[in-house]
Amino acid sequence: MELELENDPRFRNFDWEKAKNFYYVAKLGSFVNAGRFLNLSQSSLSRQISHLEQHLGCPLFSRHSGGVKLTRKGKELFSIVEATYVGFKGFTRNTHANMVDGKKRKIRIATTYAITSYILDSLVFAYNQENPHLVFELISDDHLIDIILNDVDIAIRPYDLEAQNIQQEPLFTLEKKLYASPHYLEKHGEPQTVEDLKNHYIIAHAHPESHPYSDINWILRLGMPKGQLHQPVFTSNSIESAFKAAKNGLGIIGSYEQMEVIREGRLKNILPEIKDKKLKLYFIFSDYLKKDEEIKKLKEYLQKNIPTLHANMRDELKNLGA
Repeated sequence: MELELENDPRFRNFDWEKAKNFYYVAKLGSFVNAGRFLNLSQSSLSRQISHLEQHLGCPLFSRHSGGVKLTRKGKELFSIVEATYVGFKGFTRNTHANMVDGKKRKIRIATTYAITSYILDSLVFAYNQENPHLVFELISDDHLIDIILNDVDIAIRPYDLEAQNIQQEPLFTLEKKLYASPHYLEKHGEPQTVEDLKNHYIIAHAHPESHPYSDINWILRLGMPKGQLHQPVFTSNSIESAFKAAKNGLGIIGSYEQMEVIREGRLKNILPEIKDKKLKLYFIFSDYLKKDEEIKKLKEYLQKNIPTLHANMRDELKNLGA
């Protein structure tokens, strides 16, 4: 049962700064991550939460080796704080940007670096030309993407089962496949089975823990006994660098066919029956934007045009002999 703020003495003289920090610890799952995000030391953050727990008279987190989990009372407080922040944001948000030709509506969109750079930006460019009264800000982040954490209007990411006070509508689906350059295949041959990958060179992404929404290095397990991984010939936390390595014939890479760099690098899809599990992306926005016509129009535009963009890319790949 949710706490009644007006009549509950625990919320008299309530420190909302500590509540904000509590929200980030809960959302990010640890004092370390929240401290890094808030630019606070772990000890300072821990003291603030302890004071908040003392003030409320109940524990808010249970600590474990991997971080923290909300207690039952912690979950109640989290729902109150989240709803409050969302409400404040809807009431106070600055929706306009001052431009040389007057004020324009500003829309901030957050998603991963790859989706921003290789799928979303061209559509947003085209939409912006048709709607010059808008100003777009695209925020690329391969870490946690959250409406409040990132202070954005729209997030494009997988469905969040625990999120409240937000709308989540299907947008598009991605599926990773295997690719190699003609130069690599000419030199090393084309694998015919997934087991053949043991005899090939694999390109992988560095720091996979920085990608919470997908199994970024699924390719390293393909054709290997359980618990074992391929040793990659090249790794990078830069998408451009990894694709350049594949284009130059260093090895085989796993990626989405929707990426423009697949076509630009003339990479060939090998072992076409081998695919990673599908990643479903959603158009996510706060409840207070449900009746916002600009947000609704943008959502409908993306829902209509992203499938067309993907179909055109597949046709281009076929024409390239991929």
